[in-house]
Amino acid sequence: MPPSYVIEHLDEAIEKKWCRVYYQPIVRTITGRLCAMEALARWDDPTWGFLTPPFFIGILEQHNLIHKLDAFLVEEVCRNQARVRKAGQPAVAVSLNLSRLDFIQDDFDIFTIVENAVRKYNVPRDLLHLEIVENVLTNRNKRIGETLNRFREAGYEIWMDDFGSGYSSLKFLKDQRFDLLKMDMAFLKSDTKRARDIIISIISMDKRIGNRTLAEGVETQEQFDFLREVGCEKIQGYYLGKPRPYDETIENCRKKGIEIELSCWKAYYDAIMDVDFLTGRPLLLVEYRDHGYHILFANHKCDEVLWPELEDGRSVWEKRLNVLKQPAIRYLQRGLRRVMLSGEAEELAYPLNGNFVMMNCHRVISYNGHCLISIDCHLHKIDHEGPVFKPAYFLRNLFYLYDSLAAVNLTKREVVVLTQPRLKSGLHKYSLDEALQNYQEQMIYSADRRRFAEFLDLNTLKERVDGSPLSSIAEAFRSKGPDGTLVWKTHRISRITSTKQDIFFYVIRVSDAQDVARYEKDLTGSQYTLTEQSGEAEAKEETSVMSIRRLWDNFIMSFPLPVFWKDRERRFLGVNQKFLDFYDFDSVEKVAAHTDEDMNWHVQPNSFKNDELDVIEKGVALHDVPGKCIARGRQYDILASKWPLYDEEGSIRGLMGYFLPTDVFIRNEEKSQKLLFTDGVTGLANIKGILSLLAQYMDEYRFKKRAFAAIFLRVRAIARLERRYGETAVAELLACIAEEMKNVLGQKGTAGRFAEDQFLIFYQYQTEEDVEKLNTALRQAIEGIHHFGQRSCTLFVETRTVYPEDSASFHRDILDAVLGGKHRH
Repeated sequence: MPPSYVIEHLDEAIEKKWCRVYYQPIVRTITGRLCAMEALARWDDPTWGFLTPPFFIGILEQHNLIHKLDAFLVEEVCRNQARVRKAGQPAVAVSLNLSRLDFIQDDFDIFTIVENAVRKYNVPRDLLHLEIVENVLTNRNKRIGETLNRFREAGYEIWMDDFGSGYSSLKFLKDQRFDLLKMDMAFLKSDTKRARDIIISIISMDKRIGNRTLAEGVETQEQFDFLREVGCEKIQGYYLGKPRPYDETIENCRKKGIEIELSCWKAYYDAIMDVDFLTGRPLLLVEYRDHGYHILFANHKCDEVLWPELEDGRSVWEKRLNVLKQPAIRYLQRGLRRVMLSGEAEELAYPLNGNFVMMNCHRVISYNGHCLISIDCHLHKIDHEGPVFKPAYFLRNLFYLYDSLAAVNLTKREVVVLTQPRLKSGLHKYSLDEALQNYQEQMIYSADRRRFAEFLDLNTLKERVDGSPLSSIAEAFRSKGPDGTLVWKTHRISRITSTKQDIFFYVIRVSDAQDVARYEKDLTGSQYTLTEQSGEAEAKEETSVMSIRRLWDNFIMSFPLPVFWKDRERRFLGVNQKFLDFYDFDSVEKVAAHTDEDMNWHVQPNSFKNDELDVIEKGVALHDVPGKCIARGRQYDILASKWPLYDEEGSIRGLMGYFLPTDVFIRNEEKSQKLLFTDGVTGLANIKGILSLLAQYMDEYRFKKRAFAAIFLRVRAIARLERRYGETAVAELLACIAEEMKNVLGQKGTAGRFAEDQFLIFYQYQTEEDVEKLNTALRQAIEGIHHFGQRSCTLFVETRTVYPEDSASFHRDILDAVLGGKHRH
């Protein structure tokens, strides 16, 4: 095909869609999921047939026409992203190649081209990555660096393509920051040790300078396995699939069993970049989810050290990690849980074939009920010819027998918890009173807390221990496990005699069956029955026991607030008379076997549902949680409390709770007033608050002639982000948006939220130019939010200003928006 044909027919090819976008999959090595695609140009010409880039890219660059093709690709990629999202399909990030000429072409601003397309199709910026090659950076035109900075500040990822193919790659890494480096697998064509060492060195360097790594041109399973083993995060190549139209690429991945990585998990799995895969030691990546541990990755060293004689060692170890029968596994689980909760690295010792595997555990990231832990292992061999019971060896075995070992210092009012034998890293010192209070509230079952407080009464502890026959006291209490289930644990306190201070040794272990039986018997006779004494003479000799059933009936009949209890599926099992009166029901059959959603008495039911799932799945007890419910044609502000119901085995079988209508209790007047005028998510005014503010501003305008404006502000991305991240995460984002609005407004204005993504600002001004400046400042501040928590976002803000001088449209606009949701942007 002659070059003149390309030059003369480019515009026609773009207009008639001879130029097309093909997509090649990019997969994350750890999960095997589709995490991105590269958009590649193809030319399907009616005369010359199907053409790949070598036939036309160079010609277009030589004649300064490449910017037309790149602008078309940007538009097509964004249009397709909008199509995919509209169809309700998971969005996949796409990388686009930009030519050097795109940055220096006169009368062509590539940043504006990309931004206009992104805004036109409402595409999140984290779904569009920009690839540049080294020759872009060799040009000393100042516009290139400025444009790259604009892209970074706007929230786009910048990738370097073909890293290592040019002569100055390292120089540009020194001068420019990239999010990802793409290296060509031409390095592995020869598949020599030297080639592999070069790749390992590149990956190691990338991690040290904070870049992620992608290998393109991967063609075989062996190459994939090697790259995964050494920590290359993403791969691309014909091993996964050749470039195809978008839908065909998705279908090809589906046939190969490659699932799509939801974009909300990108930051979570990107954090694996921080893990060093090249230690030369056994390495595990363990993910905690769904109340269990799952091994995401185990390198080849694990086969040699951790499970050398097991055919499927990884599966065997994963199963072991989720079984509580072995004391060593319970010790390991406790340590992993401490790492997850505290975020502090910890070394654990696991016994293996007469030796110990020392495990350096580090929390990589946690998100949405998932936690990723890296475990770097090394084998510590025991000299079995020498004395077996060396102090360290003996101490390690103690940790498998006891859930907790601590020293309680009454003199200094502190507790030192020992989590492992190494004294430098295994000692944790806390305030004694705070530690006991926290343990009681977080770990001890509510019915046992009174006994626990008596057992740990610091005012009498010394006297009770010293007065006991063995200078030791013990008691058992039900404690919450990681999933909320109850386990009997025996607590023993003994005096440490070789010190002048009042120091006691405090250990906790899972109770023996005999201990459990004894304590359950003791409790049955004292805690759950009520003894009535009749007559002075008979009081010492005879008692009549009121049954638990009778106590329950009296409690339910007399309790002054609406009470309910549900099964694990959140279906009502029963309610009391106050509950029936509140909803004007004549019998419990009206609600039995129904959920809140079935009854349709919450305008916003998700928060109630999520709270109850926390109670049932995690054993969380909730107190005075604000919310709203509908009864007898009216919406009430309420404060709800809920807690788990346990069976004889300590498993959660449902929940129980009550609620307090805020308008019937004087002590909650201040709290209910705040709920009445304040948006619970953002802390800004709610609809009632907005109308109250409007009345105040109108009074100032009418009687004191103080000019003010009302600014309608909409953040277009909220609904999309809620589908992507969930309601709880978006509430966090809305709080960030509200904080930015408060910072911009300062003392000059007030704001409220009247719809999911819409706000109203009242602002007293001197000139209308001040109002325009405020509009600009609000847009820039909110659109400048690119991350909240560990999540990325792209926000687009629309504003419109109305003034009270135009009284007819002013009041109509505000009332329609606030009361009817009819505001138009």
